[in-house]
Amino acid sequence: MLAELQITDFAIIEKLSVSFNSGLTVITGETGAGKSILVNAINLLLGSRGSADLIRSGSQEATVTALFNLLSEEDSAKSLEILNKFGSLEVLVKRTLSTSGRNRVFINDQLTTVGLLTELCRGLVSISGQHEHQLFLEPEAHLETIDRFGGLEKQVQTYGQTFAELKKMLTELRQLRRQAQERKEKEELRFFQLEEINKARVKVDEEIQLEEERERLHHVESLKEGAATAHQVLYADSGAVLEAVSKCQKILADLGGLDPTLKPLAETLEGLRHQVEDISFSLRDYTEQIQADPARLEWVEERLHTLRRLIQKYGGSTRAVIDYADQLRQELEATESDEVEIGEKEKAVEEIRQKALKEALELSKSRRKTASRLGKAVEKTSASLDMPNCRFEVQFDLEESLAARSGTEAIRVGEYLLDEKGLDSVAFYFSANPGEEVRPMAKIASGGELSRIVLVLKELLARKTAQETLIFDEVDSGIGGRTADRVGRSLNGLAQLHQVVCITHLPQIACYGDRHYMVRKSTYKGRTITALEELTGQERLEEIARMLGGDKISAKTRAHAKEMLSRAQRAAESRQPKATNH
Repeated sequence: MLAELQITDFAIIEKLSVSFNSGLTVITGETGAGKSILVNAINLLLGSRGSADLIRSGSQEATVTALFNLLSEEDSAKSLEILNKFGSLEVLVKRTLSTSGRNRVFINDQLTTVGLLTELCRGLVSISGQHEHQLFLEPEAHLETIDRFGGLEKQVQTYGQTFAELKKMLTELRQLRRQAQERKEKEELRFFQLEEINKARVKVDEEIQLEEERERLHHVESLKEGAATAHQVLYADSGAVLEAVSKCQKILADLGGLDPTLKPLAETLEGLRHQVEDISFSLRDYTEQIQADPARLEWVEERLHTLRRLIQKYGGSTRAVIDYADQLRQELEATESDEVEIGEKEKAVEEIRQKALKEALELSKSRRKTASRLGKAVEKTSASLDMPNCRFEVQFDLEESLAARSGTEAIRVGEYLLDEKGLDSVAFYFSANPGEEVRPMAKIASGGELSRIVLVLKELLARKTAQETLIFDEVDSGIGGRTADRVGRSLNGLAQLHQVVCITHLPQIACYGDRHYMVRKSTYKGRTITALEELTGQERLEEIARMLGGDKISAKTRAHAKEMLSRAQRAAESRQPKATNH
C-alpha cells in the first residue's frame, strides 16, 4: 500500500506531502491545476524517463519519494524477492533528478539502479490512464490479461523456459551444421595435403642430414685427397707421426728404470701411439670407401627439393610438417564424427521441440477455457457500468497474427508456429449494442466504452491479486450521468480489494471516495504553486457542488451535492465489510 508521497521541486510543485490510506482516494481540481503532475511524478518511480525539464524552474534538483507498507508477506512474491535484500516490509523509495544530469535512485536509503526501482515499484503500483487504455488495445496485452485472469503465470513461465531452451539448442545445432559444412568444404583439400605429406614419408630433421650428405658428395675428391694426405703424415711416410711417437715412448720407458717419475709419461705416449694408429687406419678405410656417386647426389638433391617444398607450404621444418599432418588427421576425424554429433543434437532438439509443443498446446487449452470465463465475467460486470448489452469475446488465431508480432522469433513445429508466449495470438472483440456483431475492440470501442472496459478488466484482475495500488487517471473519459455514478460505485467496490487512487473531473465519481483531496494552483511572489489539501465536511460538499455547477453555486446545487454524498455513503455502507486492503 502507498502510505506517503512527497514531491519536491517537480514541475510546478514546490513542495507537496500527502498521506494515503486504504480504500478509495479521489483527487479533484480545476483543469490545469496540476493533478496529472502527481501521476507523472509516480511514473518516475515506474521507470519513466527523467529529464532536467521536469525540475522546477530555479531549482537544482527534483525529488519524488514514496513510502510503501506491505501489510503481509503474501503482498507480492515478486516484490519480496527483491526486498529480501532490505529485510523490511516497509519500503522507502526515492528518485532524484538533477540539472547536472547526476540522477540518483534509493531504496531504503541504499543507492541502487533505475532498473531495480522499476522492477520493485511495478509490483506495487499500477497507473491506468489514457496511455494504458491504448496499451489494452494491443494483442500482447490481451494475452497477458488472459494469463493473469486465469492464474496461468506459472504455466507460462514453465513453457517460456522450455522455449528458451529450444531456441538455445537450435542455435547450437545451426552452429554445429555450419562448422560441419565448413569442414566438409575443406575436406578434399585436407585429404590432398595429408596424402602429399604421407607419400613423402617425411622424417624429423631429415633435411639437416641430407644437406650434410649433399655437401659431402659435392666434395668427394677434396675429402679423399685430404684423408689420404693425413694418413701418410700420421702413418705411412718416413718419420711419420706414429713412428716419432713410438720412438719417444721407447726412450721414456727405458729412462723410467732410472727415474720412476717418467713412467707415467711413457704410458701416456703408449696410449697416444694407439690412438694415432687407430686414426690412421680409419683414414685409410675412409680413403678407400669414399667414392664419387652422381646418382646418389642427384637423389639427395631431388629429396631436398621435395622436403623444402613441403616445408615452405606446411611449416618451417620437417618437424612442423609432421605436426601439421597430425592436425590434418584430427580434423578429418572430426569431420567423420560431425554426422554423429549432429544426429545426437537433432534428436535432442526434436525432444525439446515436442516438449515445447506439448506445453504450448496445454497452455493454449488453459487460455481458451480462461477466455470463455473472462468473456462472461466482462459482460456481467459491464452491465453494472451501464453497458447491459455488452458482448465481449476473445478470439484466437494460431498463426496469422503470431508471425506479425514485433520482435518475435517464431519456431515452426509441425503445423504450429511457436514463440516465447506460446502458439496463441488473441484479440478482444466487443459490441456495446444489441443486434451488432462483435468487432475488434481496438476499432469500434468509443472513449467512454474503452474506459469502462479497462476498468472492468482491472477489477477482474484485482480479484486475482491484492498487492497493487491502483491509480486511475481520467477513468471518466467520455462518460457522465448515470454511467459515471456506476463507475464510481465500481471503483469503490474495487477499493475493497486494492488501495485505489482516482483523479477525476466528475462529481458522480468523486462522491464515492473514502478520502477526498483537491489540487489547487495559486500564485505567490510571481511564482505558480500547486498544493494538495484534504477536503472534509463542508469543504468537500463545496467541491462536489463546484464540480456540479461551476463557479456559481446555488442552494439547489449544494443540496444536490449533499444528496450525492449521502447516496454514495449509503451505497458504500451497504457493501460487505471491507477486507484487509493491500
